[in-house]
Amino acid sequence: MSDQPDWMNPANDRKTPYTEEEIGEFVEGFILGLDEEQWEDLKLKYGEQAAREKIRLGLIALDERNLINITPGGEVH
Repeated sequence: MSDQPDWMNPANDRKTPYTEEEIGEFVEGFILGLDEEQWEDLKLKYGEQAAREKIRLGLIALDERNLINITPGGEVH
């Protein structure tokens, strides 16, 4: 048994993209992590739905396993 926590074990690495539900949870968590003033500024600048969408798209861009971020290799037919 290793002294390292489970999240440090490469065998436990995620192999699939995050689901829309997981991304939604991340968006909510990100918003909760903002200062009230920061969130209000984002809502004022973009509107609430557009601000949420910007955060969502930013999180997707960070997900290396998301299909949006994968460039196919090899021969194109």
